[in-house]
Amino acid sequence: MNKSNSLVIRIWLIAMLILGFCFISTTELYGHLYQKNIQIKYISDYEKMIQSIERQLENDPNVTIENIGELKAHDSHLFMSIDIEGEPVSNFSKEATTFFSTYKQELLTDAEIKKAFINKEDTQIISEMVLTNNKNSLFIFKIKNMLIDGKKAVLYTVVDLSFLNETDQKMDTWIVALFSFYGLLAVLFFYYLQKYLGKPLNELRDITFDYAKNDFTQKAAVNYKDELSQLALAMNKMRKSLETTGTATRQEKELLENIVASISTGILYYNQDKTLLMSNPLGEEFLRNWYTSQNIEEYQLPEFLETKIDEVIKESEKVVHDTVVNDFYFQLSFVPLFDEDMKNVRGVLVSLKDLTKERRLDKMRVDFINNISHELRTPLVMIQGYSEAIIDDIAETTEEKHEMAGIISDETKRMNRLVNEMLDLSRMEAGYIDLIIEDVKLEDFLKNVLSRFKRIAKKSNVQLSLKIDPDIQSYPMDTDRMTQVFVNLIHNAIYHTSTTHREDAKVEIRIQLDKIIDEIQMDVVDNGPGILEEDIPYIFDRFYKADKSRVSNKSNSVGTGIGLSIVKNIVEEHGGYIEVTSLLNERTTFRIHFPYLENAKDAKEL
Repeated sequence: MNKSNSLVIRIWLIAMLILGFCFISTTELYGHLYQKNIQIKYISDYEKMIQSIERQLENDPNVTIENIGELKAHDSHLFMSIDIEGEPVSNFSKEATTFFSTYKQELLTDAEIKKAFINKEDTQIISEMVLTNNKNSLFIFKIKNMLIDGKKAVLYTVVDLSFLNETDQKMDTWIVALFSFYGLLAVLFFYYLQKYLGKPLNELRDITFDYAKNDFTQKAAVNYKDELSQLALAMNKMRKSLETTGTATRQEKELLENIVASISTGILYYNQDKTLLMSNPLGEEFLRNWYTSQNIEEYQLPEFLETKIDEVIKESEKVVHDTVVNDFYFQLSFVPLFDEDMKNVRGVLVSLKDLTKERRLDKMRVDFINNISHELRTPLVMIQGYSEAIIDDIAETTEEKHEMAGIISDETKRMNRLVNEMLDLSRMEAGYIDLIIEDVKLEDFLKNVLSRFKRIAKKSNVQLSLKIDPDIQSYPMDTDRMTQVFVNLIHNAIYHTSTTHREDAKVEIRIQLDKIIDEIQMDVVDNGPGILEEDIPYIFDRFYKADKSRVSNKSNSVGTGIGLSIVKNIVEEHGGYIEVTSLLNERTTFRIHFPYLENAKDAKEL
């Protein structure tokens, strides 16, 4: 801390300056007045004494001359010499004779005294001069002409007031002593201020800084009942209030941060300078996607955001804007936030709502309706056509009628299968699915499933294979439901692999036991065209059917898009999960993960 800014030093300096001024001015004024009064008093007394002697000399000179010592009242500072007709009276005053003979030359150095000596004129001089080896001393010099017994006489009088210098010296000594006492008092007063004002204030300052850092461990000491103690008491009350408020604020902030981080809406908050002050994970993900799509550096404000923020700040009204980033659809709401006066916009809150699922769901619904219409229209047309042919006797032979009736039956079964798939998916998503769990021999089960595809696989030039880990021979599951799972997966694998027209086209079923993580993995692997990475997260959604998912399949518009949704629900009902990995034009793997169970009883308990 800068000493020039110390309150203690400033108070000390001001107090010392005021006290010093009063002390010095009072001392000097008192000393000056005291000295002047003493001088005036002594001068007045000596003047009266001289006048008294002069009157007695004029009235009774003989007696006065003889008794001059008594008239001076034994005063050793008054010297007189009298000349009658130019001759000094030797017995008038021995001290005076000695004094004048010794210090006459010193007196005559004064021009006014010298002139008076020469002219023998009546005069009285009060002045200062170095007498008797003292410093400048005050003295009175007087010449008085008179007649004594008819003779001219001159009375010389000198009063040596050098003894007053002793008073000045004593006064100077007292002043030095008082100044020393004043210095000691100043030092003691400084330490007093430092101890009882500076130190408590510094402690309160440090505690206040701790409070500013949300550190409320320190408590101000209350030792007296003065203002500082009252301030310390107020700070302790403030400490409790701040601690309570800080705790509540932190809890509210933590709650708000968790809410903002967990909500399904992206949040971006910009101030007037368009600086990002707050965001949540979804908002940050939106910006990252935008940076990636535009191939620009991060932390640069998107141009459309800057334009909309400026518009909101200017108009002070909410703005809604739709945008597409990397095939993701977003609805952006720009909400102005105002100052306390509700006049100026202090910032803009941007909320981002991801509409991708809704848009894709709408598209899937449209595609589903189109696909269902197409799937149902074809068998209905065929049923209608062949039934009319039978009614109109277009079929001439019984064999032709049986063939037409068989086609009608096949198309009816196809329609029934489509309807059952949709009903199954609805029941599964509603939670209405009952599994009949039993211990199933995996090799027999899968060979039976593959036997259904031998003809279509041979026709499509796709090789089927089965590999089962010797350590796992059976698994508890619902045979009918798992048949539905593998039929869907194998059918899709054969269908899409056949579109590549490879000579080594193949579909492989693998069953293996992973003892490290204690689970069974069932894989359906094909070397077909593969699935685009951007479509993988959505292929298990109901009605989802990406035309780009099998890049080489130009007829991929056929199908309802609910087969893989049914597969996912059945697997999850068995306590497992399914995932897919794909390398374009190399390999696609649908892997089912099941927990390893000893028997069907364990499966029911799970």
